Amino acid sequence: MGLFIVKAGMAPAPSSDKSASGRQREQRRFARHRTDLPLLVKVLGQDGYVRIHGRCTEIAESGLGAVITAELSAGEMVSLELNFPNGSQLSLRAVIRHRMGFLHGFEFVGLEPEQTGPILAYCQSLPQVP
Repeated sequence: MGLFIVKAGMAPAPSSDKSASGRQREQRRFARHRTDLPLLVKVLGQDGYVRIHGRCTEIAESGLGAVITAELSAGEMVSLELNFPNGSQLSLRAVIRHRMGFLHGFEFVGLEPEQTGPILAYCQSLPQVP
């Protein structure tokens, strides 16, 4: 029986499953999809809400990856506004799961069915990230 690695937002992957680089392959709960969408992040600062602009580069049913113009900390709760190509806008709550410089990973929190539908429909129109 192999060891299992578990990271937030990921399903366990057997340790015997190696990638081409020799590192262990991680299985995600939901497929990620490449995209390029304008994104607005709102975070509570000392003087009220701060609006931070960015670009969503990957999206999944459970969250998104984005480059934003500030460095926020993992664990912070934020509000996100996504602007889809068809002109519709979606407001979501999310927690920052990781950050590497200006690249941030957000996990959606408390999604309602009327929010999940547009995300799923949009993801189906995009190529998956290998």
